[in-house]
Amino acid sequence: MSEKLLKDLFFKEYYFSDFYFFNVGYEKCQSKHRFGPSLRDNYIVHFVISGKGRYTVNDTTHHLGTGDFFLIRPNELVDYEADVQDPWEYYWIGFSGTKVKEILHTNGIGAKDYIGQVGAQKELQEKFAHFMEADFFDDAKKLANQALFYDIFSFFKIHNENMEMGVRISRTKKYSEAFLLYVGNNYYREDLTIEEIAKSMYLHPAYFSQVIKEELGLTALKYLNLYRMNKASQLLKTTELSVEQIASAVGYQNRHSFTRAFKNRFQSSPTRYKLEK
Repeated sequence: MSEKLLKDLFFKEYYFSDFYFFNVGYEKCQSKHRFGPSLRDNYIVHFVISGKGRYTVNDTTHHLGTGDFFLIRPNELVDYEADVQDPWEYYWIGFSGTKVKEILHTNGIGAKDYIGQVGAQKELQEKFAHFMEADFFDDAKKLANQALFYDIFSFFKIHNENMEMGVRISRTKKYSEAFLLYVGNNYYREDLTIEEIAKSMYLHPAYFSQVIKEELGLTALKYLNLYRMNKASQLLKTTELSVEQIASAVGYQNRHSFTRAFKNRFQSSPTRYKLEK
């Protein structure tokens, strides 16, 4: 890229809305090259690959160099300028979407965070160079380009202990939501166990059971049984399947075990319940 001082690409996004890019660029700045003080309409992240410069936002000036990145947020007054003797060279991506704040949060970037440093600088620089050569107007390459954007953005992280605590707290909700999905897609299996579900999330069964109890207000096993009984109720009311078929469809190979569980839930036998539909 060194033979060109500036390359700035723009394109409209038609498919993605949660988190997408619309601009990528590269510049080897001249001495004291400056932007601002001014506003940007969208998010932009710059990755410095050589040289130095300063970035001012919210009346705070940051002196940055090789390997650093700086974030610009929409409608915030910013001012950045290349060093006099060693002007910086950088790539950037302009991005937007309805989930930008959440994505930044997962990377440890809070509302008051604007700068950070990339660990694998050479690797990211190579990815940017490849990205700059992509065809952004070919729909057949849309998914590959979006995937590379996600890959590049994953390098922009800040070690933020307060943010990490927030992520750990919200993770329990993610575990419970994953549990609901797992049950909803495997309830019909007789061999389904809570231990299996916990293992799929790399969790100890005891801790997993504690999380589910805290998030749902009932044990994981009780939820599984309730889900199966509610599915059985639906099948009894809406189909002509036999009680044996329905028992098998919700994970019971033994009709007697199914009938006992059903009575505990609905205070009625499956046969009577079916006749009353």
